[in-house]
Amino acid sequence: MTSQPAGPLPDRSSLQTSAIILIVVGLLCGGMIPAIFGIIALVQMDSDPTTAQKMNKVGWIIFWVMLALMVLIAVGALLVNLLVIGVVSLPVIMGG
Repeated sequence: MTSQPAGPLPDRSSLQTSAIILIVVGLLCGGMIPAIFGIIALVQMDSDPTTAQKMNKVGWIIFWVMLALMVLIAVGALLVNLLVIGVVSLPVIMGG
């Protein structure tokens, strides 16, 4: 006995477009993990569109989380560099 999906089946063309964009953007910006979920979504699209939609959604969530972490790390590195430069240049500024 098979279970019916809770909602309507996802639109094939929008799912395919989203998965391809996820693959490209994932490889360029977010690393391999989002791209792998995009590939899984493309592969699952014909056999199980509901699973493909879930994989696509998970891939985008992982992409945005990874992007947010990269931005936080970049801002943290900038703040640490500014702090180090400030501490190093403080004796010069104070005339000592």
